[in-house]
Amino acid sequence: MSALSIMEPPLRTALQTCVSALRKMAAYQLEPALDQRMLYLGENKENLGPEEHAELMALIEFTQKRTLEKLEAELALRRLAAVIPELAEQP
Repeated sequence: MSALSIMEPPLRTALQTCVSALRKMAAYQLEPALDQRMLYLGENKENLGPEEHAELMALIEFTQKRTLEKLEAELALRRLAAVIPELAEQP
């Protein structure tokens, strides 16, 4: 079995698709309504009932996961660009 060259269309297309998906993840921003809700709940955490406290904790967990995914995507893009610079130049 021979190794695929990076220039071969199937591999190049697959890598470009990966880069596109990683860029979307790296550019992720929390929706403004969720951001405002989390800010409100955080500013009023002393007065929250059990349901709102659970909502705040869920929002915090969600944003932590998205932040980690965003950082991982940025790292993956940098690593791909270091190995295959022409991928970083693709729109």
